[in-house]
Amino acid sequence: MARVILVLLIVLGLVAPALAQAPPANIDRWDMGLLIDTLRTLGATGLHPGVADGRPTLAAVTRDGLNMTLEGRGCDTPPPLTGPVCHAIEAVITFDLSHTPDRAAIADQLNHGFAMGKFTVERDGSLRASRYILLDDGLSPDNLRQQLIDFMEVGVLAREKIWPQAGR
Repeated sequence: MARVILVLLIVLGLVAPALAQAPPANIDRWDMGLLIDTLRTLGATGLHPGVADGRPTLAAVTRDGLNMTLEGRGCDTPPPLTGPVCHAIEAVITFDLSHTPDRAAIADQLNHGFAMGKFTVERDGSLRASRYILLDDGLSPDNLRQQLIDFMEVGVLAREKIWPQAGR
C-alpha cells in the first residue's frame, strides 16, 4: 500500500507542474472578454462593445489615435436566447477622407503598398482599412495579439501616407 501511495505522489509531482504550465487555449470563436482584454493590453481606450446586423462588434481608439472596430464574421445562426458564434474577426480602421477629392486613387495606392489589409472607399467618403482574421482551427492568444499589432501598425503607416505633412 505504501508503494502505491508513493507512486501516486511521484506521478502527481511530475504531472502537476506540466498542467500548471499549460499554454492558454487557442481561440476558435469570438470572445468579447478576451478581445477587450487584448485591446486594453495594446493601449486601446474608449472600448465600446456592441452589435451590428446581429453580429458582435468592439469599437476602440488605438494608442495611436486610430478609430478601430473589431467585427464578428463567419457567424453561425444563433439558437434562441443566445448570441451568434462567430469564427472570424474583421479588424477595421477608418479614416475620414470626406473632403479629399481623389479617395479612390488613395485607396488604390494603399492597396498596392500594404498587403496586410484591404482599403476601400465607403459611401460616406471615408476610407476603410480591413483585415480578416480566421479563427476556424484556433489561433493562439499571442498570434491574435500580433495580428492586431501588425494591423494597427499598417493603420499608422497608411495615415502617414494619407496625410504626410500633418503626420496625422
